[in-house]
Amino acid sequence: MSLPKIVSREEWVEARKGLLAKEKEMTRQRDALNVERRNLP
Repeated sequence: MSLPKIVSREEWVEARKGLLAKEKEMTRQRDALNVERRNLP
């Protein structure tokens, strides 16, 4: 395992925003799946 690359704060913030968008999409998908599970007979 390599060490994290050292970058400027601006570059880190941009990368973090991209990851946050993926995390939010995953949360929405998980929530939708939970609704389907709760609606099972």
